[in-house]
Amino acid sequence: MTTSRWTALIAGICVAISAVPALGQNEKIGFVDMQRALQQSKQGKKALADLQARKESIQKELEGKKDEVVKLEENLKRRAVVMREEERRKGAEEFERKRFELSLKVKESESQLQAKYEESVGKLVQALHKVVLEVAKQQGYTLILDPSAGPVLYFEKADDLTDEVLKRFDKS
Repeated sequence: MTTSRWTALIAGICVAISAVPALGQNEKIGFVDMQRALQQSKQGKKALADLQARKESIQKELEGKKDEVVKLEENLKRRAVVMREEERRKGAEEFERKRFELSLKVKESESQLQAKYEESVGKLVQALHKVVLEVAKQQGYTLILDPSAGPVLYFEKADDLTDEVLKRFDKS
């Protein structure tokens, strides 16, 4: 590493260290595990169950279409010896068309499920953020971190507000 890079690194570390005392004694830091709150809340469980039911319904529909394509392929292979060239070509075209349609349907379904997931979770996160803000203000916290979203190496259990946020979120 060059001298200028070392100097920049040391300067950066000094700035970071000097910023820590700037927090002061009046700062209060809390933690909310948003992932856990989403998964354990009543609304979160319902949203995930709804999404799972929708996914299973789509999978069942796609399985039926897949079975149809497989049967068509098996039928073509079985009858290929006795079929005329024109029949074979038409059968192969129909098989390719159905296989392509199935592929498009799978992609479309995945896209729809992903969009629905993002919509559902997005709404829940917004509502959850309001509750986190409410709890933080009422209890005098100046900073709330989410250990599920990044590198939080340690925090006191007393500063974990996840259970409180869950209780209030479920009541709303």
